[in-house]
Amino acid sequence: MCQPALSHQTTAVVVFNQPLTKTQFLLRLLAPEVARGAEPGHFVHLNCHPNLTLPRPFSILDADIALGTVDIFYQVVGEGSGWMSRWQPGEKITLLGPIGRGFPKPDAGRRALLIAGGIGYAPLDFYARQLKAQGIETLFLLGMESDDPPFELTPATTSIESDPIIQPLAVARQVFLGIPSRLSSLVAKPGFFQGYVTELAAEMLQALSLEKRQRTDLFVCGPTPMMKAAAEMAARFQLGGYVSLEEHMACGFGGCAGCVAPIRAKDGTWHYRRVCTDGPVFPLQDVGWDNTL
Repeated sequence: MCQPALSHQTTAVVVFNQPLTKTQFLLRLLAPEVARGAEPGHFVHLNCHPNLTLPRPFSILDADIALGTVDIFYQVVGEGSGWMSRWQPGEKITLLGPIGRGFPKPDAGRRALLIAGGIGYAPLDFYARQLKAQGIETLFLLGMESDDPPFELTPATTSIESDPIIQPLAVARQVFLGIPSRLSSLVAKPGFFQGYVTELAAEMLQALSLEKRQRTDLFVCGPTPMMKAAAEMAARFQLGGYVSLEEHMACGFGGCAGCVAPIRAKDGTWHYRRVCTDGPVFPLQDVGWDNTL
């Protein structure tokens, strides 16, 4: 497992707060200390409004050390994110970050299969770019149900072995970087796989040679039912991997233990671990999915 991030309490400046859909936004913050320490899987705790007692956790989509910026992809779901959607360029906010343990750096020769759903796209998009830079063979699968996608889609330009999609689409930012990816939806859409994203992953894994499958690790983030299905699929194909959990958090630094999840230790016993500091990234096979919220 990776070492936990060294967090900083700091004041950040809003660079832009761009609406991508009616409810989803891309927020860029000038926060040099956070950018220097950010890794895929880390998150930040944002103070959304003076009237709110608790900050809100958000996964980091990207960090630019040279510019000192951190990007957050978020969806308006409550009062805190509602206040965030009103932030304007130049506005100052306080935050704690980066927080948590991120995704590990894979060994050379391994293959990475990334499976994301919804806002779970953020840490895996960050991770995919890191893997690309390290020369790790990577495939990014994204479940997208919205008719109003938050990111531009474009025809996929990278061929994939035994591709189950005719004339596939992909997220333009990944196509531009040369990261192979495919999309899925439960509703029939041109360029998409029809079904759950885990069904798409299983179909692709089944088509691989045994040698390639044995070199594949899974990395997952999204709704809990999707992550649980990915864990079951991993067990079926005898694969290992990691998952980034999402839980309601209060303090963000492990003091309140309000974000615990059941995690299996090396000796087989179960313990409740803090998602904020012991995670949010855990081995996929060690999470007690039947006991998670």
